[in-house]
Amino acid sequence: MIGKKVNTAVCLVLVGTGVFAQSLADAKKAIDAEQYQRGKSMLKVLTTTQLTNAENYFYLGNIYLKTDHVDSAKITFNKGIAANASYSLNYIGMGAVALAEGDTLAAKEQFNKAVSLVGKKDNSPWLNIAKAYTKAPKPDYGQALVYVEKAKEINDKDAQVYLAMGDAYRGQMRNSDAYSAYRTAFELNKTLLRSKVELGVINKMSKAFQESEDEFNSVLAIDPNYGPAYRELAETYYLWANSESSQYDARMKKALHYYEKYMDLTDRLLESRMRHADFLILAKEFKALEAEANEMAKIDRVNPRILRYQAYAAYENGNYTSSIQALKDFIAKVDPKRVIAQDYLYLGRAEIKNGAIENGINDIKRAIVLDSASVVAMSEIGKALYDSKKYTQAAQAYELSIKNPKRNLLDYYYLGSSYYFDYGARKAASEMLDNSLLVKADSAFSYLIQRSPSTHVAWQFRGRINRQLDDANDSKGLALSYYEKYVDIITVTKPDLAVKNAAGLIEAYTYLGSVAARKDRNNAKAKDYFDKVLVLDPNNEVVKQALKAISPGGK
Repeated sequence: MIGKKVNTAVCLVLVGTGVFAQSLADAKKAIDAEQYQRGKSMLKVLTTTQLTNAENYFYLGNIYLKTDHVDSAKITFNKGIAANASYSLNYIGMGAVALAEGDTLAAKEQFNKAVSLVGKKDNSPWLNIAKAYTKAPKPDYGQALVYVEKAKEINDKDAQVYLAMGDAYRGQMRNSDAYSAYRTAFELNKTLLRSKVELGVINKMSKAFQESEDEFNSVLAIDPNYGPAYRELAETYYLWANSESSQYDARMKKALHYYEKYMDLTDRLLESRMRHADFLILAKEFKALEAEANEMAKIDRVNPRILRYQAYAAYENGNYTSSIQALKDFIAKVDPKRVIAQDYLYLGRAEIKNGAIENGINDIKRAIVLDSASVVAMSEIGKALYDSKKYTQAAQAYELSIKNPKRNLLDYYYLGSSYYFDYGARKAASEMLDNSLLVKADSAFSYLIQRSPSTHVAWQFRGRINRQLDDANDSKGLALSYYEKYVDIITVTKPDLAVKNAAGLIEAYTYLGSVAARKDRNNAKAKDYFDKVLVLDPNNEVVKQALKAISPGGK
C-alpha cells in the first residue's frame, strides 16, 4: 500500500514538472506535419501553463492564420505581446494579420517594431517577416527576398533561411533558384523534410511526375508518417492522371488513396478535411465531397466554408435548390472579401438550372467581375439555354461568352441564331417588334464569316435574316448575295456538303427563283432555279405553282 502511494506521488511530481507534457518542439513538429489541430491543442496547454512564454502565443497565432481564423490569430498575438512586450515575433504575427486584412502600412509598422527589439545576431525577425510576406493572401515575394537576405547575412548556415528563400523564389516562378535553395536547406539540416518535399514539388510543377514521385518516396523512406509527402503524392498523381487519358483511372485511384493516407496521418480533423475537400473538387469526386462536407458540418456547424463545400457538391450532384440555399447562406455569413468568383459561378449555374435564369445570369456577371476567366462558363450555359429554346436568355449568355479572349467561333453561331429565333418567337406571339434583334443576329454571323468565310450556315442565316429585313415580296432582294454565296459553297467549294444540305439548297433556290421572277422579271433565270428545286424535291408544290405562274400564259 505504501509503495502504491509513493508511485502515485512520484507520478504527480513528474506530471507537475512537465516530464509527460508536450513541448513547444512537439507542437512545431505537429505543425510541420500539417497536424494543426494537434499542434493547436498542445499550444493551448502551453499558453495556460507557461503564461509568460510569449513564443507559445506566436506559434498558436500562426496556426490560426494558417487555418484562416484571422480574428483568433489577432487575439492570440496580442496576448503574446501582453505576456512579454519585448518578444519580437508576436509583432510580426500582428503584421501578418495586417497583411491578411490588406493593410500593408500597418504591417510594415509592426515589422519595424519587431526588428527594433532584437540584437544584431538574431535573424528570426527577418526570417519570419519574409515568411509573412510569402504566405500573405496577396504575397509580395520581392519583399520577402529582401528580408530573407538580411536573415542570411546574420546566419548563412540556417537551413530555415534557404527554405524561406526557396518559397519566395518559387512564388516568382524562378524554379531553378528555388530548387537550389531547397536543396541547400536539406543539406544543412537532414531533418528538415519539408525542404525535400519542396524539391518534389518543383519537379511536379515541371511535369516531371516520375522524378516528383521518387522525391516524395525518398522522404517517406526517412519518415513513413510524414503526412505532407502523401498529400503531394496525391496531387502529383492527380496531375499525372490528367496528362495521359489512358492512365487516368489508375492514377486517379492512386491519388485518392494517397490523400486518404494523408487524412489518416492528420487525424481527419477539420483543417485536414477542408484541404481534402479542396482536392476532391479538383478530382471532381463530388459524391465523396458531399459526404466529407456533411462530416465537417457535424464538427463545426458555424464555419461558412463548409457551406461552400456543401453547395458545390449539391450542384454537381443535381440538387440545385440545396446548392442555392447553401451558397446564399455562405455569402450572407462571410466577409465580402472572402466571396470568390467560383461562388457566384456555382450560384448562377444552380439558379439557371432551377429556372431562375435572370438571377443566374446576374450572379454569373458578378463572378466575371471578380475573375474575368469565369466567362468561359457562359458558352456551356448559353448552349443549355439554347437547347431549351430559351433564346432571349441564351443570347444574353453568349453576349458574355464572346468577351472571352479565347472564345470559340461557334459561340457566334449560337449568338446569331439565338437572336434570330428569339425574333421569330416574338413575331409568332404577335409582339411589337423592331429590327434590333435581327441586326444583332446579322452582326454575329457577319463576324463569323469574317473569321471563317467558308462557314456555309452563316451565309444561310444572313440570307434568312435579310429576308426578314426585306418586305413580304422580297422586293429589295436583300438576301440575294448571301443565298448565292451559300449555294456556291455547297455546290462548288464544298460539293461534298450538298447531300446533307439538300433542304438548305431548296430554301436558297426557291428564294433566288422568286427574286429573279418578281424583282428582276427574269423568268428564264427563275425557271432554272425552280427546276433545280424539283431535282431535289420532285413533289414540291410551291415551286410547281411558281413554274406554272411564270410559264407563257400561266397564272
